[in-house]
Amino acid sequence: MIKRSYTIYPLLIVIYALLVASTNKGKKLLLKHWERPTVVYPPNNPFSKSSIELGSELFFETLLSKDSSISCQSCHLVTEAFADHLVVGEGILGRTVNRNTPSLTNIGLHPYFMVDGKFNSLEEQVLGPINEHREFDMSPEKVIHRLKNIPRYDELSKAAYDESINIEIVKKALANFERTLVSEDSRFDQFMKGEIEFTAEEKTGWKLFKSPKLNCIQCHSGYNFTNYSFENNGLYETYLDSGRALITGIEKDIAKFKIPSLRNIAVTYPYMHDGSIKSLEEVIDHYSSGGKGHKSQSDMIKGFSIQADDKNALIAYLETLTDTRFVEKSE
Repeated sequence: MIKRSYTIYPLLIVIYALLVASTNKGKKLLLKHWERPTVVYPPNNPFSKSSIELGSELFFETLLSKDSSISCQSCHLVTEAFADHLVVGEGILGRTVNRNTPSLTNIGLHPYFMVDGKFNSLEEQVLGPINEHREFDMSPEKVIHRLKNIPRYDELSKAAYDESINIEIVKKALANFERTLVSEDSRFDQFMKGEIEFTAEEKTGWKLFKSPKLNCIQCHSGYNFTNYSFENNGLYETYLDSGRALITGIEKDIAKFKIPSLRNIAVTYPYMHDGSIKSLEEVIDHYSSGGKGHKSQSDMIKGFSIQADDKNALIAYLETLTDTRFVEKSE
């Protein structure tokens, strides 16, 4: 018996070592899977500290609006994960648009921009609100005329792009600043990195999020919790906003909108393309109802039953996607 124990003991050590190695390898694989994708800067607009500095100042510059009353950050509040709490966006003179303001969280990872995918780059998107009558109501020429009257902008422009301020530089600098709006330290990130453990309720919520019954992860997948596709989630039977079809002109795209990222979702209410849903509880109620049956409604919206405890657990999980440091750094 003694001989046998001495024979088994080294074997147990080897098995234990293999298990530890396997566990560590598993953690490394998990971490590798959860690494933030690299934000890609275009070849004609590379990263530079000077371009970010210029873009940062422009982001807060009210001269970009016709009556000098609003800036980019007026709708994309730094204290609210670069969103606001209005139902729909508001421009100069109280003019309103017909869509809710999206968060700029990790916007540099998106392949296209606006909920209908109108713009293919952040640089293109910059002129959208500047030109829009209901937002800034300004022409590029007027913007540059104003900025040229401020010597600092020419100085920053020359430092960043080796030329005087012009509308192309405004577009590039703002785009590069927005690419720095990275959120990567939520409670969920910390959990995935093995830095913390979830509570029992958060674990339940995560399981529900991934479950075939709710299937939230089908659309809200990947590092940024979106697959960036265009879908109709059955919000209405009849839509006032044609969504993606406004860009493509294709009938099957009517009332389809880009699936939003869920990062910082608990602090970027109200929800949906038109800001019509006020809370996460109401969002869950909508999806559990199965939608209104619009002709373009996604086959993935089927409805489900959910108890109060499970609803609370799902919300607890969604709250782990809030990056408090991202908001704090923005203040």
